[in-house]
Amino acid sequence: MQTELGEPSSSKRYAAPEHWAKLQHVIVRLYVEENKTLEEVRQHMEENYDFIATISMYKRQLASWNAFKNLRFDEVLQILRLKRQREAEHNKGSVFYVRDRKVEMDSLQIYISRNPSLYAKLESGEKPHSDAIRDVSCRTPAPSESPSDLPGQPDDVKEKAPATMTKPINELHEDLLRFLRAYMTQNFESGTWVRSGNHCWSSKGHRGPAELLKSLLDRCMTAALSVGRQVEPVAIRHALDAPFSLLIRVFKNPPPETIPRILCVAARLELIGRQEIQGILLQFCADLAKALYGRGHSLSAFWQSFLDLPAAERSRAIEVVLTQCVSEFGEHLGIGHSLSTEVFLLYFDAVERQKDPKTQAESLGNRLSKLDDQNIDPSIMAMLRFEHALATCKSALAEGQLDKADDVLSQIDAATLSPRDDSFRCVWLGYIRWTKGDITAAEKAYKDSVQAAKLTGSRDCVCEALFQLERFYLHRQEPLQAEGIRAERLNALRKLDCITWADHQDPPMENDSETGSKVTIIRIASDASSETWHPSASTIMIEHHDLCNEVSTSV
Repeated sequence: MQTELGEPSSSKRYAAPEHWAKLQHVIVRLYVEENKTLEEVRQHMEENYDFIATISMYKRQLASWNAFKNLRFDEVLQILRLKRQREAEHNKGSVFYVRDRKVEMDSLQIYISRNPSLYAKLESGEKPHSDAIRDVSCRTPAPSESPSDLPGQPDDVKEKAPATMTKPINELHEDLLRFLRAYMTQNFESGTWVRSGNHCWSSKGHRGPAELLKSLLDRCMTAALSVGRQVEPVAIRHALDAPFSLLIRVFKNPPPETIPRILCVAARLELIGRQEIQGILLQFCADLAKALYGRGHSLSAFWQSFLDLPAAERSRAIEVVLTQCVSEFGEHLGIGHSLSTEVFLLYFDAVERQKDPKTQAESLGNRLSKLDDQNIDPSIMAMLRFEHALATCKSALAEGQLDKADDVLSQIDAATLSPRDDSFRCVWLGYIRWTKGDITAAEKAYKDSVQAAKLTGSRDCVCEALFQLERFYLHRQEPLQAEGIRAERLNALRKLDCITWADHQDPPMENDSETGSKVTIIRIASDASSETWHPSASTIMIEHHDLCNEVSTSV
């Protein structure tokens, strides 16, 4: 009988304190230097040393020995303090050690890019914990060693890259495109990216990395919409921790559409005014590529070249790169291939969606005319047709042709759409029918939108659909129905951990009902005070409601 997974029963004789002391060097070597899991350490010690202990015992002992694998926030803060001090006093390079273990610079760069609040703490003069001050040391590197190359603060970076920044913009774009072409050619010709029928994927993970990439970038956008601009940097870091940890897994085996998908999200972040989160995402990609593949790799060079661009030029650079991506995938896979069409849709989302609906419809119609239903993934074709129908619908609305706009969306086979697209289609149908005065049909469309959203498994999608239905009831002056929908929406919002914060302090702990936490409510619609109401996703309203008051009044 075992007390917990992988742990021996109480009938066995556990190691005494003197046994721990005697074998400390072996345990630390296995766990820290050889990077074994606790379960692997436990099995090794039991099989080779007849040393019996539970996982919990190992955790306590390793903590008491300060034997940790991963860097800690205060330790990195102390490294930055020492680096600044040594550069100011002696202008020397440094090699850093934590508990006598050399710190790898690539790992340190990744940690810093994931924790932007480090520099805020550094600037404020905050001192790390005394344990970190004791455990961190540094020295001048020997000639055979490389000094630390930590990323500087934003202003420092601008000062340290004059050669690149003085290049003409067209040359910077040429650098980007050259590295992009080299990266794609290398992967296609080496067989890392494999074409199979109407699909193309990484040979190591098939569709797994691609689906993971979609999921984590959706979570990045949810975090960006959810974290108010006035919150502390730690809140932003906390919201991005989960998707960024998944991004590491993706970069180890990147699917073919990695670059266009990330740049599409970067464009959306700029559109909603979250350039600071866009910068964190791009910096993390650059640091991650260097850590995994080295500075000379084409993927590392691509992301670094992108970061070297002036911030004001990034929007244009995204358009240039995405346009080239459409061309590259068309050349390698053919214009009618599913992935080529998917990359075109990413380009459309980032670049052409901002144009007038008639221009959008013409571009999408031109793409549709070049495709064959038999040679493309049905879900990709359905997505392209839906985008074309939506652009045609918007164009008809602009011309006051409500019946045409209704017909265009009604004729789409909902069974071919993803639940998210179907939910969005129903929202537009609800708005059109509300405008036409068909209240019963409008109400049904809004309810259908909620049902479709629930099939996505995405709480943020559900919250958006519920908000549209709630606003419909409010404009219909049906407060009881609106209040019931609002209660359901707030309950869904409370389950979105990344948007629950305590003002001006660290994110609240779970089950902490005494913090006076706030719920950030994301409203995707027009201003509530405006005379006309449009259910577009272009306007974002953020309200703060006291959590306790909201729960008591809405449940």
